[in-house]
Amino acid sequence: MACLNKALWVLLSTALIVPITFGILGFLMPSFGYFPILDKHQFNLDYFYVSSNIPGISKSIILSFFTGFLSTILALFFSQLIILSIFRSRIYSFLKTIISPLLALPHVTMAIGLLFIFSPSGLFLRFFSPWLTGFERPPNIFIIPDDYGFFLILGLVLKEIPFFILVSISAIEQFSARKFFNLGKSLQHTTFSVWCVLLFPLIYRRIRLIVFIVIAFAASVVDMSLLLAPSTPSTLAIQILQNYQSSEPTSLFVASNLALIQVLVILILFLIWFLLEKLLINKHLFTFIVNAISYKNNLVKHSTFALILILSVLSFLTIISSFLWGLGGNWYFPNLFPTNINFEILKKFLNENKSLIFVSVLIPLIVSILSCLIVTLWVEITESLNKRSQFLEWFIFLPLLIPQISFLIGIQSFLIPLNFSNFLLPLIIVELFYVIPYAFIILAPAFRAISKDFLKVASSLGKNRFERLIFVKIPMIMPTFLLSIAIGMLVSFALYTPVYFIGAGRVTTLTVEALNLSLSGAKKDLGVATIFQIIIPIIILLLASWYKRNCNKWSF
Repeated sequence: MACLNKALWVLLSTALIVPITFGILGFLMPSFGYFPILDKHQFNLDYFYVSSNIPGISKSIILSFFTGFLSTILALFFSQLIILSIFRSRIYSFLKTIISPLLALPHVTMAIGLLFIFSPSGLFLRFFSPWLTGFERPPNIFIIPDDYGFFLILGLVLKEIPFFILVSISAIEQFSARKFFNLGKSLQHTTFSVWCVLLFPLIYRRIRLIVFIVIAFAASVVDMSLLLAPSTPSTLAIQILQNYQSSEPTSLFVASNLALIQVLVILILFLIWFLLEKLLINKHLFTFIVNAISYKNNLVKHSTFALILILSVLSFLTIISSFLWGLGGNWYFPNLFPTNINFEILKKFLNENKSLIFVSVLIPLIVSILSCLIVTLWVEITESLNKRSQFLEWFIFLPLLIPQISFLIGIQSFLIPLNFSNFLLPLIIVELFYVIPYAFIILAPAFRAISKDFLKVASSLGKNRFERLIFVKIPMIMPTFLLSIAIGMLVSFALYTPVYFIGAGRVTTLTVEALNLSLSGAKKDLGVATIFQIIIPIIILLLASWYKRNCNKWSF
């Protein structure tokens, strides 16, 4: 049995390490001009020169850097403000339920919602027309996307705030937060000071890895950049995509080199964040900042409350506007609402795209279940061998810390020679590397927190390791197990870049279709597609939540 466990441990380790290593080497080697498949056998720095001479490349780098850093710090700041504002109220216990619809939205859906609001015929101008603007028809004014990436930052902030709220609440549940809070208040500190000095350091310690994942994603996001970022030039991720799509013989090498530059941008962002952490450790500077923006200042207090309110309204308006565009009949400008609601459009889209919707649900289901099974097997094997490798458990997070487009160019470089006839299998395999880390974050602590006493009792009754896993461990954490499947499905459902690169047009999903529709300008079809993008993740979360409330963990 021990030999079998060792063999499985080696097999799993290899299956995790080798593809990730190939993904890194796949863009690293071509960026230096080395790619034997295309008869390039010598390393050189030529493509660094080519990349540096791409028109607008410096602006693209600055834009990626600016949007990645600012969106992360704003989302983290506002998420903490929202939690501390309602921490002692009854609303706090319902906060997870309130943010669930926003948490379930794919990033591209949030971007489409902002387009629906701020386009020339969007809700924003409809609300002020004609009584204030005088517009009787949509003006020839385009405020989205803007030239500086502010709408991209807004979209990322709106999408990441619910995520930071969720992980922060999970962190709060791991220590006696209310005791710390009451202690601070008893010393006559403001709510803001108590949160910054006593609670946030404990929360941040537990969500630090998540923060770095968000930084990497925000600085290299593709789908939201296509819709919300400026196009002349766009972000570095879009520059990579455009060069990869080019028919030039050197396009792969230039795209790989830009992918390496994207990784360097992410590393610089990480370094700056590290330095920021070091600065804030200095108690004098930290105290100065806390006092400078303390809630004792009414202007600051009212301004932050107004901003939180605006962000909250915008978040839910993205959902409402999608439903209005998708279900509305005739909707002439400047009417605030459509003249009628027509569900026939929804039924027609469903009938015409059954296979698309089926694939969009099937792939996340398969990927999520496989991810949970792999994590379960990994935890069991490492426990039986008493061989917990911190290196390997950190290594699986690399695909989340490396820009998606960089990693996928690398993976694609190694998939091309394999000549897969079916694109579904490689897509599922690649998506596993984006879902396994989330499954590990949720499941590994739950499995390892199970009391050994239960396992000893089961062992004394003659149950072997497999039976203890199936009949004791999994039933004890079944709600967590199902939550992990649900979160994994949401992550997979929202993925755009892996489907675009690995699916290669042969396998497509609702996320890819929605982005294509948004670029085509077909608002009615786009609204309907977005409705399904909203409904499906919410149904997944509702099913997991219902089972968690109603299941008996000992029923097996």
